[in-house]
Amino acid sequence: MNKQTNLYILTESAILVAAAVVLSLITLFRMPLGGSVTPFATLPIIVISLRHGFKWGIASALVFSLTQVVLGMSSVMAVPARNLGSILMCVALDYVFAYTLLGFAGPISKSFGNRRLGVSAAVCLTGLGRMACSILSGVIIWAPYTPEGWNIAAYSLVYNASWCVPDTIITLVACLALTHVRSLSLLTP
Repeated sequence: MNKQTNLYILTESAILVAAAVVLSLITLFRMPLGGSVTPFATLPIIVISLRHGFKWGIASALVFSLTQVVLGMSSVMAVPARNLGSILMCVALDYVFAYTLLGFAGPISKSFGNRRLGVSAAVCLTGLGRMACSILSGVIIWAPYTPEGWNIAAYSLVYNASWCVPDTIITLVACLALTHVRSLSLLTP
């Protein structure tokens, strides 16, 4: 790749990360201890990965995850055991790992012969990965908030599925809609 191409991809990625941040500020539904349904906040990051591959997808997703840490600081500070280890674990699982997984959308999609099937699998698997990070965080960090009578893992699954599944479905619908708009070519470089 030449410098002009890299500059174009960097500029496009910066614009899409900024769009993702703005979309993340619009919440359709917010859970009390963190997690929210947004209108397509993860879509721009997935588009970067689909268009430009793993390297650009991971880098953009990491930048997005760090902005989400800053924007979600009130949730981070609600960690039950307010010690450095718990806060760092929360940042890692609920933000950095969970959002950086979006960068895998491109490689996942390319492993399928059918573009729409590949995009669908990429969105669903990265959404599932985000949810797995949040469930693990719920079991390790947020367990003290589990209501009496609930199994910790079961509660974490229900809590995190209640926001992550709708958020993933919204992103899936949008990505599939974009695959039908050939003139935009948003999902191919």
